[in-house]
Amino acid sequence: MEYLKNILKNKKNEIKNLDTKCNFKTKNFNSNNYKNADTSDRAIDKNINDNINYERIENNKHKQAVKNYNADNISLINNIKKNKVNIIAEIKKASPSKGILNAGLNVGKVASLYNRYKDFICGISVVTESIYFKGNPQFIKEVRRFSDLPILRKDFIFHESQIYESYELGANCILLISSILSLKKLKALYKKANEIGLDVLVEVHSKNEFDKAVDCGAKLIGINNRNLKNMQVNLNNTIEILKYAEKENIKDKIIVCESGISDIEFIKEMIREGVNVFLIGSYFMQSSNLDKTLEDFQTSLRKNNLII
Repeated sequence: MEYLKNILKNKKNEIKNLDTKCNFKTKNFNSNNYKNADTSDRAIDKNINDNINYERIENNKHKQAVKNYNADNISLINNIKKNKVNIIAEIKKASPSKGILNAGLNVGKVASLYNRYKDFICGISVVTESIYFKGNPQFIKEVRRFSDLPILRKDFIFHESQIYESYELGANCILLISSILSLKKLKALYKKANEIGLDVLVEVHSKNEFDKAVDCGAKLIGINNRNLKNMQVNLNNTIEILKYAEKENIKDKIIVCESGISDIEFIKEMIREGVNVFLIGSYFMQSSNLDKTLEDFQTSLRKNNLII
């Protein structure tokens, strides 16, 4: 859990830089509060929401930048098709659990390859966190040069300025992680993203977090099989939460299965559970021949009648 505290500390400086660019004022953020912080979900919520009290200052130049940006109305949600497997293919150089995944990562080349497999790839996830994932927000611009697929920005977003930055970089969707946001903050950021035309993937790992996602009105809910506290993967997590969710009216929700996915048999099992959207990162990023891996993946999906 130490990695998460370090990431949140680093976000302080990133947000200050965004404040300078976008004219937001960040007040009373004290990173020292993380040194001996309880890392329970509740404590993380309290740290983030108590220590980041921001107020937006009107900025005509920034407003104009948002107004002039042309996203071509690309929507990840609209690009997810029923009755077939949809893969959100990820670009990331490293991860906290596995370290460096792809030392020679060529973002443009990977984006170009993903763009060739639209039969099953519905969007590209771009991890922009810099410390543990070795990402960069500019990766989003590079991906857009080589692909017209919807782009999901994956990062630790808890401030409004990060949403505007995502929009201006060219993202079509952002990730909001339920475990690091209070319900009030989650609703506010979700609403802001929708207001400026961004889709939102709300990520959950537990039943309580799933309830938060439903409560905030999320249409796209990602169930992470990886526990962010200990980084362990439990592929049954999606099934367990889906069984719990039967009490909810989630027919209008799109469920995304995340983490630990590399096996067609698991995908077939999830299809039987009603899930047809999967986010795959490490499996693709660790491939020594990504083109061949994607081609084989496509062939397996076709053989199992999971794509046309």
